[in-house]
Amino acid sequence: MKYVVALAISFSPFISRAVDLPFETESDRLPSAKFNGNVLFTHANILTVTKGNVNDGDLLILNGKIAKIGRGIKAPDGVTTVDLKGKFLMPGIVDTHSHRGLDGVNEGGDSVTPESAVRYFVNPESKNMWQSVASGHTSALLLHGSANAIGGESVVVKYKYRHPVRELIVPDAPRMVKFALGENVTQKGDDTSRRYPKSRMGVESVYRRAFAAAKDYKDRIAKGEKVTRDLRLEALADILDRKIWVQCHSYRSDEMLMMVRLSQEYGFKIGAMQHALEAYKIAPEMAKAGVGAGMFADLWGYKIEAYDAMPWNAWICWKAGVLVSINTDGTGGTTALNLDAAKVMRYGGVPENEALKMITINPATELGIDKRTGSLEVGKDGDVSIWDGHPFSVYSRPAMTVIEGEAYFVRRDAFGVDAVSTIKNSPGRFRYQESPRTPRVGKTFALVNGTVYPVTGAPIKGGTVVVQDGKILAVGRDVKIPSDASVIDIGGKSVYPGFIDAGANIGLNEISGIAQTNDSSEFGEYQPDLNARTALWPESVYYGTARMNGITNSICRPLSGVIAGQAAFIQHDGLTVEEIGVGNKAALVVNFPTVITYKDLAQDFTCCAVDGWNTIGNAWLDGRVSPHLHDQDMAGAVVAETELPARIKELDAYFDKAKEYLAGPRAPRNESYEAMEPYVRRQKVVLLRVRNAASIRAAVDFAKRNRLKVVLSGAADAWKEASLLARERIPVIIEPAGRVALGANTTTTDWDPYDTPYVAAGILAKAGVVFAFESADNSASMNLANRAGQSCAYGLKPEDAIRALTINAATIFGQDKLRGSIEPGKVADLIVVDGDPLEMASQVQMEFIGGKPVNLANKFTALRDKYSVRR
Repeated sequence: MKYVVALAISFSPFISRAVDLPFETESDRLPSAKFNGNVLFTHANILTVTKGNVNDGDLLILNGKIAKIGRGIKAPDGVTTVDLKGKFLMPGIVDTHSHRGLDGVNEGGDSVTPESAVRYFVNPESKNMWQSVASGHTSALLLHGSANAIGGESVVVKYKYRHPVRELIVPDAPRMVKFALGENVTQKGDDTSRRYPKSRMGVESVYRRAFAAAKDYKDRIAKGEKVTRDLRLEALADILDRKIWVQCHSYRSDEMLMMVRLSQEYGFKIGAMQHALEAYKIAPEMAKAGVGAGMFADLWGYKIEAYDAMPWNAWICWKAGVLVSINTDGTGGTTALNLDAAKVMRYGGVPENEALKMITINPATELGIDKRTGSLEVGKDGDVSIWDGHPFSVYSRPAMTVIEGEAYFVRRDAFGVDAVSTIKNSPGRFRYQESPRTPRVGKTFALVNGTVYPVTGAPIKGGTVVVQDGKILAVGRDVKIPSDASVIDIGGKSVYPGFIDAGANIGLNEISGIAQTNDSSEFGEYQPDLNARTALWPESVYYGTARMNGITNSICRPLSGVIAGQAAFIQHDGLTVEEIGVGNKAALVVNFPTVITYKDLAQDFTCCAVDGWNTIGNAWLDGRVSPHLHDQDMAGAVVAETELPARIKELDAYFDKAKEYLAGPRAPRNESYEAMEPYVRRQKVVLLRVRNAASIRAAVDFAKRNRLKVVLSGAADAWKEASLLARERIPVIIEPAGRVALGANTTTTDWDPYDTPYVAAGILAKAGVVFAFESADNSASMNLANRAGQSCAYGLKPEDAIRALTINAATIFGQDKLRGSIEPGKVADLIVVDGDPLEMASQVQMEFIGGKPVNLANKFTALRDKYSVRR
C-alpha cells in the first residue's frame, strides 16, 4: 500500500480558555509522521555533501539505511512517500561538542578522572535533546565538562528523543575522553580553589605524570606482575593505546601546540581540538600533525582566553589543510549551526560544499562515525534534515529531522506564521574580500548609482544620497549634486541607515571574565545619577567589530541594582568619550522587580494539565521567584493579580520621594533625585528591564501609575501581552533569536512553543508594537542584523526587521530627528551593502558615521592579515 504525504503541514494551535495563547506540551513534540525506518523523499534539492547536489531528486531509506539516491525512484509497497517540492534535503547535522541531554557534566574534585563516564547521565527525556532535532541535528558528542585536565569518558549519540538510552548510543563509535586546557582547569577565577594545577605549566605536568603512571601500570601488567586493578590507570592506558580518542577543550595557541606535541610524543589520537579559538595561529602545525579542530564560528570575547578568537579562524585552518568542524557547546534551546557554517563562507570565501562539510562529514570524521553518517550515500544511516529554504540563508527553517529513517521532528506551526513567512532558496552570492576600501571624500560628497533604502519611504533604485558637513543634504533619483562634491559610484549596491543595537554595552564592558574591565555594575540598589557615558572606553575593540557588520550606534547602560543609572546613546567612532557618547543620559535603567501571579500559575496548570502534569510545584509560594523563569536581577513574589508586590511598592515610594524633592526647595541638594527630573517629567524614557508576562503587566501599571514614558527591555514574553503594549503605546526592546552556542534560543517557560524566540518579533509587528533589537552583549553586536533576519522565516517582514534596526531604535531613545532613516537634515550614518544586509552572504562595503568615512579594519582583520600568510 502506498501513502503520499505532502510536507506542508499546518496545525491549528490548541487554544486554552485560560490563557488564549499557543503552547507546547510533550504530545505536541511527537512527530506527526511515522515512517518505521522506511520512507521515500521526492522532488527535493538534495545536498549529498560527498556526491554532489541533485536538483529535483529523490532519496529512499529502507530499514533505516539510505537505499537509493536519484530521480524517478519508485516507493516499494508500504513505504511512505513525502513530497519535498521546493525544500532542501541534507545530511543530519553532526555536533562535535554538546552537553544536551546530560544530567551532569563535571567531576571536578580531581584533575584526572577518566574512569568516570557521562553515558550514565544521559537523559533522553530532556527537552533540550528535542530542541536539537528541531534544529536539524541528528548526532553529537556529549562531553564531560572542562573542570579537569583529564575529564571523564564522553559518548557519541543519535538524538533519539524519548527512546531508551541504549538506542541513543552509537555502538561502533570510538570511545572518547575529554581533555581540557586553560582557565577552566587552572580555576584562576576561583580564589578559594587549592586544587592543583593553578598554571598552564602545571596543566602539562598533570598529563605527563598521569601518562607516566599509566605506562608503568601497563609495563607491570605486561611483565606478569600482580597489580591491584585501577580503573583510572586502565583508562589512561587505553588512551595511550589509542583505544580511547581524545577530544581536547582548548583556547590559546600555546597550550594547543603543547597538546599536539604531547600527542606526538605519547602516541595518543586527538579527534579534535575543541573550541580551538586560536587554532588559526598554529594552523600549519595542526595540519602537519593531522589534528582536527572543532570550533565556534565567531563566539569570542567572553573571557581573556577568547579575546583573540575571530571569524576567519575556520577559513585559515581550512586553507592550511586542517579538518575543521563547527560546533555549539550546546546546553539547550534551538540553535542555528547551519548559519554558523554560512559564516565560514562569509569570512574567507570557503566554497559552499566545504562549509557544509564542516557541520556534516567533517565532524562525523572527528567522531569516528563517518562510515555511517555525515553525508548522503547509499548504505549510510538514513539521518537527514529537511529545510524550508536554503540552509545557508537566514530565511530558512528546519521542516523535518529524520534519524535512521524515523521522523523525530516535524515542524508544527503553532502560531500560524508559515503562510506569511519569507523563505528563500538561495542564500545569495558569497564573495571574499580582503578589506573594504575607505573612500576619500571632502565635506561634501555624493553616493550615486545605488538603491537607497530610506526606511521611512519606498526604496529608490538608481538613487543618490548627498552629504554635506556630516548631514544628509538630499536624497532621491534626480537630485542636484553640488559642484564641489566628491562623487562615489557604488555600482548598484544598496544604501541603508546605520544599524542601531538597542542594548550592547560596548565601551562599558570589555571582557566579562575580568572584573577590572567591566563598569556596568555598582553597589547600591537606587543609583539614578550614575551615568554610563562617564565610563565609556574609546579604545574598546568592539566598536570596530560591530562597525564591520553595519552597527554604527548602540545603547550602553548600567545594569545593577533596582535603579541602575542612565544609559548613553553612542556612535561607534570617535577618539573621546564626548565624541562617542552622542546621546548623553538617554534613558533611566530600572531592573523591574520580577512578578509571578496566582493567575499565571493557574494558567500554567491549565496548559500543562493537557499532558497530565503541572508546574505549580516549580513556583515557590513564599515570595521567591519561580526557578524556571530565568528572570532579571530582582526577585518578586507570587501574588494575586490585584496585589502589589513589596519590591514594586518600594520602587513606587522612591519615585514619589523624587517627585516630592523636585517639587520643593531642593535643599539640601540630592544628586540622585536631581537625576530623576527628566524622567518623572516624561522628557526622556525610563527603560524597564522585564521578562515574563506578569512582570510586563505590572510594569505597564507602574508606568501608568507614575505617569512615565517607558520602554520595556529584554521583554521575552512581550508577545503574550502584545495587545496591551500596542494599546498603551509602549515600545519594546527584545533580543532576537539566532544565538548558536550554549543555551542558544530558549523559551521563557517549558510550555511555550519551541519557535517562540523566532516568532515573537513578528507578533509584535503585527500587533502594532514599536520594537527594536538588542544583542545584549558587546561581542555579539556584530551579528545583530543576521539574527534579526532569522525572524523573517517565522513571520516577520524583512522591512519590519530593518525598521527595528534603524528608525524604531532611534525613535525609542529620542534620536529619530537625527538618525534612523535617510532623510535630508539627518546625521549621515550610512552603510553601503552588496546585497540584503540581513543575509549572511552580504557584506558592508563602505560606512559613514557622522558623514565621515570609516575604516572597516578591526581587531579581526588585523589578526587575519597577520596569521593567514603562515605556511
